[in-house]
Amino acid sequence: MVEAQTRQNTFWLWSDVVNFTRRGDFDFWSPEYVKNDKLMSQYSPFREVVEDITNGVELRKYSDTGELYLRVGNIKEFFTDLDDIKLVPLTREAVKVREKVVLSEQDILMSRSGSLGIITVVTPDIKNSIISSHIMRLRVKKEISPYYITTFLNSSFGKNQILRRRNGSPVPEINHQSLEEIRFFIPSKTIQQKVEQIVKEAFQLKTEAESEYQQAVDVFLKNIKTHISEWDDLTNETQKAFWLWSDQVDITNRIDPDYYSGEGIRNKLGKIKPLADLAEIKIGKTPAFDDYLPSGDRRIMKFRAITGRGIDWENEERGFVKEEFFQKNKKNKLEKNDIVLGSAAHQAHYIGKYLDIVDELPKEFTDGILTVAEVMTIRTSEMLNPFVLLLFLRSGVGYELIQRQIKGQTSHLYPKDVENIGIPEAVIKISKSKIGTEVEGKIQSSLVKARLSKQKLQEAKDFVENLVKTNEK
Repeated sequence: MVEAQTRQNTFWLWSDVVNFTRRGDFDFWSPEYVKNDKLMSQYSPFREVVEDITNGVELRKYSDTGELYLRVGNIKEFFTDLDDIKLVPLTREAVKVREKVVLSEQDILMSRSGSLGIITVVTPDIKNSIISSHIMRLRVKKEISPYYITTFLNSSFGKNQILRRRNGSPVPEINHQSLEEIRFFIPSKTIQQKVEQIVKEAFQLKTEAESEYQQAVDVFLKNIKTHISEWDDLTNETQKAFWLWSDQVDITNRIDPDYYSGEGIRNKLGKIKPLADLAEIKIGKTPAFDDYLPSGDRRIMKFRAITGRGIDWENEERGFVKEEFFQKNKKNKLEKNDIVLGSAAHQAHYIGKYLDIVDELPKEFTDGILTVAEVMTIRTSEMLNPFVLLLFLRSGVGYELIQRQIKGQTSHLYPKDVENIGIPEAVIKISKSKIGTEVEGKIQSSLVKARLSKQKLQEAKDFVENLVKTNEK
């Protein structure tokens, strides 16, 4: 007998329901997982779909040139993220590794430990890459579409099977034996091709979005360098060891060395204006535990929503608040074209690493979304194009200027300190020119295409899940 209680997703079982010789951990016997496995038991076993599983190999020696080395952090749902990619030199060891786990287009990658069960299809940009030991390569049989299998594994029917079979604590993992218990719903070749086409369209949109964003960056950099000739060398000015005369230190303001280590950057930006003259800066308020709701009409943004590639509104966990809290704090609600960044973190390097712009609010929350206290909002005046400011703050120079303002051992960024960041007049000039309009247009187009790509992937997952549900009936 299984009974699911409505509170805190708890359940209880009679002891004769649990097969202790197999698994005794409570998560394995979750009614959701048990029900899913019972449904999937009628479909194709792993061996009829996948012909090979191979683990990657751990390499620790990175270099500035070489082959792409994919780690778990690069594996995202459907496609990889190469922002923080590592390169490994083609040593004899690396060549052997690549020969063992050579990646071909349309192979499937799965994270097998840590962030478990993230499924990516190998696209042309990452074939021949080397994968770490925490990633498995799955190669499906030729008559089956790897794009369909990727979509199925990313659907609830696939993910629940993977999560049920995880082992280990505190770092979960899945082994080959457990993976081989997974079953697949395999539709006709025509339907598989339809799913494949949707995923390929999503990849094309993603590629175009990334290209347009890079074009915006290139336009910005080309123009900023005409005003600040030493731009490329500015981030080299931060020194770990240095000395200053006492009259160079404003002891009434800051005396911590990190703040003054960036003085070389500030001195070479040319004429500047404090951000306080160009924008309003504020932080939100974190609700008390009882002010959160599991769902509702009033949304609040968490630090996790800031990705550096567009705001992620999909994770709704603890993302809604009571009407009373909203009304009390609505002066802090987000508006279109606000820039958001994290203002508190356990590790300082995360602050300023990712920034996003509110290019649009979800239709169901157009009357405003709040932010927690760990999110800072920058709202520019008419003097400054927010899309140009976004690229400046995302640059290496902007990141260093933000980092210099951090205070405290637990790393906090405060509005009054960010207000002191000097914005070069060059940035203001670009904002007011046709270049600023061009940059804004390319970034907006990029964000729209990125959203359309995500919508396509959701469409593919919904389509597959509906196939299974329809077949069940």
